[in-house]
Amino acid sequence: MGLLAVVGLLWKQTAVSPPILATDINQHRLDIALPTPRNDVAVSQSFVPRWNGLREVEVMVVRYGEKVDGENGRFSLQLRDDNNAIIAEQTYPNSKLDHNQTLTLAIPLQRQSAGRRYTLRLLGNDSNTLSAWGYTLDVYDDGELKMEGGALQTAVPTTNAHELRFTTRYQLTLSDALRYLATTFFYEGALLLLALLFIPLPGLLLLQVAPRWRGMDAGATWGTAVALGLSVWPLLWYWLTLAGGRWAGWSLWLLFVAGWGVVLWQWWRKRRAGEQGSGGAGMLILLLLVAVAVRLLAVRDVAFAPWVDASRHGLITAVMTTNGQTPTAYTPYLPVDQFPYHFGFHTIASSLQLMTNWPLARLLLYLGQLLNGLMPLMLYTAVWLLTRQRGAGLFAAFLVAFPFFFPAYYATWGRFTQLTAMLIMPVLLAATWLLLHKRRWRWAWWLVGLLAAGLFLMHFRVFIFYLPFALVAVFANLGRRHWWSGVAALSAAGGLALLLVGVRLWQLWRMANPASQFDIQIPGYNNFPTSYITVGWERYYLWATAVLLLLIIITALVSRRQRQWALLPLTLAAWVALLFVLLSGERLGLPETAVVNTNSMYITLFAPLALFLTLPLARFWHWWRQHHWGLQLAGQLWLALAIAPLLLFGLRQQITILNPQTILGQSDDLAAIAWVNDNLPPDARLAVSSWRWLGSTWAAGDGGAWLLPITGRQTSTPPIDYIYNVELFEAIIAFNETAVSITDWHNPERADWLAQQGYTHIFVGARGGFFDPATLAQNPHLTLIYHHNGVFIFALSPSSLSEKSE
Repeated sequence: MGLLAVVGLLWKQTAVSPPILATDINQHRLDIALPTPRNDVAVSQSFVPRWNGLREVEVMVVRYGEKVDGENGRFSLQLRDDNNAIIAEQTYPNSKLDHNQTLTLAIPLQRQSAGRRYTLRLLGNDSNTLSAWGYTLDVYDDGELKMEGGALQTAVPTTNAHELRFTTRYQLTLSDALRYLATTFFYEGALLLLALLFIPLPGLLLLQVAPRWRGMDAGATWGTAVALGLSVWPLLWYWLTLAGGRWAGWSLWLLFVAGWGVVLWQWWRKRRAGEQGSGGAGMLILLLLVAVAVRLLAVRDVAFAPWVDASRHGLITAVMTTNGQTPTAYTPYLPVDQFPYHFGFHTIASSLQLMTNWPLARLLLYLGQLLNGLMPLMLYTAVWLLTRQRGAGLFAAFLVAFPFFFPAYYATWGRFTQLTAMLIMPVLLAATWLLLHKRRWRWAWWLVGLLAAGLFLMHFRVFIFYLPFALVAVFANLGRRHWWSGVAALSAAGGLALLLVGVRLWQLWRMANPASQFDIQIPGYNNFPTSYITVGWERYYLWATAVLLLLIIITALVSRRQRQWALLPLTLAAWVALLFVLLSGERLGLPETAVVNTNSMYITLFAPLALFLTLPLARFWHWWRQHHWGLQLAGQLWLALAIAPLLLFGLRQQITILNPQTILGQSDDLAAIAWVNDNLPPDARLAVSSWRWLGSTWAAGDGGAWLLPITGRQTSTPPIDYIYNVELFEAIIAFNETAVSITDWHNPERADWLAQQGYTHIFVGARGGFFDPATLAQNPHLTLIYHHNGVFIFALSPSSLSEKSE
């Protein structure tokens, strides 16, 4: 209650919690300067917000002529509502504005703006020399551009523009946030609930037959079950594939129902025998619900999981769903006859799609955010296993749920595989340490083996990062009584893992050229990501870590009694230091590899960081609770005062975590992709805009990236797994290098060139790229067959296609 009171007081301070603004309408295209508004002549653009809370409208200024001293022109922005009432107006001296400057009109909060028509008017006095940019094609369906004249104005200027270049922003209010969450749970709740029951099922079954697990904390049990489930499902898929079998929706449902039948029967039997659960998970459940909620709010304006990796995960999920097996190739989607990637995450996504037929883009988006929201559970589990303190576990869970930048930022990359691997990592770290450190945990060798095998199938890099921890932990426990039995148990775990994934390891070795992994062609590939330290409050956590490390070292040196306790934090610190050394590469005269780099390692450090910050706190709190109740109360108040700003900052950070630059596909792209699926023939081939993403690899720059995974239609730049076919890779590079250099797409010869490359259509997403729809619309060899809110599909004319056949 004290924490909630402190949060409430801070919430009232707008300096601490400023409004959350986000883009609603973004008509970003421009190619024509609008006429100058003067006296009775005005430029108006109507629009209909999708969200309540309209707060800003932005335009881009056009200046006719150069600035001159003493100019007295005035340029005004005025916003009217659907009752023609002026709700905001601002006048700007011409002398204060520059060409191409963005100009933002602040608007009083419009709490009921969604679905209402507003009109932005551009005005000016007789000396005004400013206007704004527009676009010559109609790209926004819910509004229109007009030139307005007053009653005495006889000659209103004309323009070829159909749309103003403008952006609107809204303020997310509490009521709209709750409404969005309710709507999301209504439409996606069945998927989320199924995922929550499906993922931990194998783990729950395994823990049922582990008698030494009885009496464990409920939260830790579920966390361990999730880690085991994420490890076992890929193994089940893989070994069924090796046996020649295939998964189908009915077989997965049969296994699901039977498995949960066993779990519930065992639970009922224990209840009848008088066994009681550990209980006390209410605070953890609340924390997890809020963690998932803010992660869902982060993607409220997103239709596709962001960035380049997301569409490749969509493609792999589509391949596995179609075939019902772990992939050995990308058929029938791409002519790639090998699969050197990890497939662990995709076994979960494909299973859910086989069971529900949920739309692919929505499934990946919401499954990814659900998994991200489960990360606090995994840190809670690891800390509870290590300390047996729920409070300490909750603190670690809190850190990754709210104030830490990672893992939430994984969402902006669509980094599902590394995210899912990191769900396994905390439990694996704790289990490995306990296996080596405590004799009564030697039985858990099979647990460590299963988790390690699952981690390997989930993400090779994260597995590689884990291996030095196991090595450091072994050295840290040398000399303890019966240390050799711990090493033997860890060796048994390694043998089990090797047995489970050895065939896959052999397959990867056959596909890879080991020497080529040390030939890095991408400049700056292994540079240290300094921006991660400066973002948010990350540097303060690192400073706190440095101070704690110094205190722990001093404590271990001066007190033999504390050395055993300090062993684990120091092991974590040594592990991270070793990772940095191993990845320093040429800086230390060491070889560098393309398999791992500093960036991919650094974004995993949130897990050891949370553990390191929590373990001393758990020790301190254990000591503090032995004091007078008044001191305990004072400690609780101090903790609330410390956590409250972290919570408030964290809530805002999580809701605004996405980088807008990584959002490639838009909601209007999704409707166009559905239209392609329903209206274009299966052999249609679509050219899409792209850009050089990484090294020589080109990636689609808008919703066109998702055409192949969702519709099966071939595109000029499919998801980046095309790199595994050398001939296809070279052809895509050649096409894009030529296409990006073309500026006259209105020329009929350009359409003929596309036809010669084998393409039948052009897909232009809402985000845009080198395919400009206004220019394409002028090409007589192209026919516009679809357009809606900035998304366009053109068909190549029969004459162009006939030239191809000739």
